[in-house]
Amino acid sequence: HEEAQAAFERAIALNPNLFEAHYFYARDAFSQGKLDQAIREYEEASRVRPEDYQSPLLVAQSYEDLGHADLARMSRLRGVAIAEAHLKLTPDDARALYMGANGLVALGEVEKGLAWARRAVDMGPDDPMLLYNVACIFSLAGRTDEALDYVEASVANGMRFRGWLEHDSNLDSIRDTPRFQAVMAQL
Repeated sequence: HEEAQAAFERAIALNPNLFEAHYFYARDAFSQGKLDQAIREYEEASRVRPEDYQSPLLVAQSYEDLGHADLARMSRLRGVAIAEAHLKLTPDDARALYMGANGLVALGEVEKGLAWARRAVDMGPDDPMLLYNVACIFSLAGRTDEALDYVEASVANGMRFRGWLEHDSNLDSIRDTPRFQAVMAQL
């Protein structure tokens, strides 16, 4: 992580408007539980690429985890609106579906969010990151068994980002279950 941080900071120093440097720096910070750093970099990524739906949807979780519910809601509303516009142009974008689904469920539009998540799974039933994100959505929705099914499928298909499983608050509702602990023991 230290080498990655140095590389991200060097890239940003060379080009402060490089979306990828901010976005991946935020993801790396989040995986380590460094939420303040993740927020700064996701917000910079959104500034650099305002048409990106990912950064506002991802930063919302860090805001929520730090107790800033109002900022989380505003970010989710913005991210879902961008994802919906994107899906009108690219309806087969599974990532836009599951990222938007997460935002929808967090905003209380549970059935719509779960429908989007299921559509995404239909497009990539063996994609480990897709399955991981769908596990998060079902966990947020309180659908424990389905969330655990998707976590297990994600790991069985190659998901190995232990830091995400450890720090992702979307999985809090399933984290203490024996099935989740068995998954963690596999990594």
